[in-house]
Amino acid sequence: MDSHWRHPMQALNKILMTLCLVLPCIANAEPRPEHMVYLRSIAPGIEQDIRYATAHNFTGHPLDGYEAPECLLSEEAAKALARVQTALQAQGYGLKVFDCYRPARAVADMGNFAKVPGDPTKAEFYPRVDKQDFWRLGYVARISGHSKGSTVDLTLTSPKAPPAAIWSPSAPQVDCTAPYGQRWQDGALDMGTGFDCFDEPAHADSTAINASAKTNRQRLTSAMEKEGFVGYSKEWWHFTYTGNPALNQVMDFPITPLALSTSQQLIIVTTKNWSATQGTAQRYERHGKTFQKIGEPFAVVIGKSGLAWGKGLTVVEPRQGPVKREGDGKAPAGIFKLGTAFGYDKTADTQLPYLPLTPTLECVDDSQSKRYNELVDGATVAKDWNSSETMRRDDDMYRNGIFIEHNTPAVAGAGSCIFFHIWRGPTSPTLGCTAMDPADIKRLLGWLDPGQMPLLVQLPEAEYVQLRERWGLPER
Repeated sequence: MDSHWRHPMQALNKILMTLCLVLPCIANAEPRPEHMVYLRSIAPGIEQDIRYATAHNFTGHPLDGYEAPECLLSEEAAKALARVQTALQAQGYGLKVFDCYRPARAVADMGNFAKVPGDPTKAEFYPRVDKQDFWRLGYVARISGHSKGSTVDLTLTSPKAPPAAIWSPSAPQVDCTAPYGQRWQDGALDMGTGFDCFDEPAHADSTAINASAKTNRQRLTSAMEKEGFVGYSKEWWHFTYTGNPALNQVMDFPITPLALSTSQQLIIVTTKNWSATQGTAQRYERHGKTFQKIGEPFAVVIGKSGLAWGKGLTVVEPRQGPVKREGDGKAPAGIFKLGTAFGYDKTADTQLPYLPLTPTLECVDDSQSKRYNELVDGATVAKDWNSSETMRRDDDMYRNGIFIEHNTPAVAGAGSCIFFHIWRGPTSPTLGCTAMDPADIKRLLGWLDPGQMPLLVQLPEAEYVQLRERWGLPER
């Protein structure tokens, strides 16, 4: 036998070392490196619209690895971007980021999209380009600088800009090079094209844009360059921080919610499977880097049709399970913030904000209403809905309850009016809420502390096992 193969692991290591000389090494997917930080923790004033965590991007689906709509950057790049924001704010402007760190698996997802048939978003993002030409034209890279942690896609904002539209899959696709007032409104100033526009007007030095857009691009570029960022000729929105050149490692850890990193209290609800209507809840508190159980587990009932992925702090592709829709009788699965407590009494023994329910308070579940998924006083608000839920009921179901922040801000048809509340009984499912014994909800009200950033994690057991380590959740 050739001596080179007497020690297979040594041979493999040599091969890997050789490859690393040619290509940047891909880091282990776990855990998040210490130098990678959430931009929200450094510069909370910078707006975020993380497109690849949604289907509103050139692929038409959330990219692999984007499990939360969060911007992560190397700490030095994040601090530099914060300085850009400060300088622009002094001039009456601001920043909005579309993408930051991008897991290597997401880059591969982009590449796969370019190879398979179908153009679901061509009309908006690349109307004059064949997607097989993405690499040749420089719009997609096989190894992305985003995966190294110091590249950011962003735009310029101002109070003068129209408010951002709320995207839904049914939104009409308009050419990204169309005039400012016609194309998708992203809440930013006119930059000549929309984000992720694969066309020549999106090139940084394009002469095919109006004077206002040129001025806005120059203002953004100047502010970024002063803090050590350099642009990319094919994309006006793309900048890379040059202040930490030693960071050249391609990373692949998934993007998970910042809230999971900072939450000190969890309520974890698991069910046997997607269609089960009964589950078990357990409270947890963080002690150091781990969560510890608080008290005994308790029974809950959920939607009459089980669980489906909801709109919370996480992003999951529809093909990986059912997706919640208005009126489907399913409770939302995912990770959710907890909002205001409510009840029939004037006060309650809780640290949460508390809302006494009156006979005129309604939760709007008409997806065509501007007040969809909002609690309104029907006696004082102009009515534009045909369906709502009266909160002050004739029974005790809402005598004590807590709002679950699902589908906020609201996307029409994605589900509404989700709460913790009192059950009818241990075998009586809900229309989509999570319900429990009166003693258990009172215990929750007394325990929950908004200063501890409490979260609800609600999943079928198999999904919990699959996602536990990636999301940093405790063992059940």
